Amino acid sequence: MFGLVFVISPELAATFLGGTAPPPSWVVLGLGILLIFNGLHLLWASTLRPPSNNLIYYFSAGDVLWVIASMSLVFAKVWITTKEGIIATVLVAGLVAAFAILQLFHRRSARMMKERQTL
Repeated sequence: MFGLVFVISPELAATFLGGTAPPPSWVVLGLGILLIFNGLHLLWASTLRPPSNNLIYYFSAGDVLWVIASMSLVFAKVWITTKEGIIATVLVAGLVAAFAILQLFHRRSARMMKERQTL
């Protein structure tokens, strides 16, 4: 969803986040393209049965990096400086952190189920 917003209207998204000191539009556009490809990759990975542990770690690591990068920009007051932009970024970072945790718990529970089946 954010990928599409960033691709369709990078200037508007940049202004929403940074107000008078927004990130460059090309950065927002590039991030949007990366998010779309990541989403497509995640859709493909979700079709694999069982899910690959390496892919679970890969997507979880990406989520953690997203949270760290987002919060670093907020705390450094770089590119994300509007009140609304900060609130949106913190909320999205919280959601993405939850995704990372849930992916890792799913991996753990899937492994436990597999171990039970072999008993």
